[in-house]
Amino acid sequence: MVDNTNPNSQFHPYVPLEVTPQSEVRRGGLSDILRKVGIDDRMLDSVRGIDMRQSVEKVRSYARSNPSMVLGGLAALAIGAGLMRKRSIG
Repeated sequence: MVDNTNPNSQFHPYVPLEVTPQSEVRRGGLSDILRKVGIDDRMLDSVRGIDMRQSVEKVRSYARSNPSMVLGGLAALAIGAGLMRKRSIG
């Protein structure tokens, strides 16, 4: 099949006119990713009130006392992410 359309035309006959061009699609940040997971602005506001320094210290102390649990969790997270990525590609 030969495409005989004008190559200088910005509209292609196979693309509907109401589709937003890729150059105008809003790129998502962390908040858009969290919304896709199901975390809305109300949940984010409740998290902002937490003392992060104290939370980080708790995580550090847990990681120091249980390094095998933390490494196992990270390995499971990496394997799960790899499986999800493979599933979305293929």
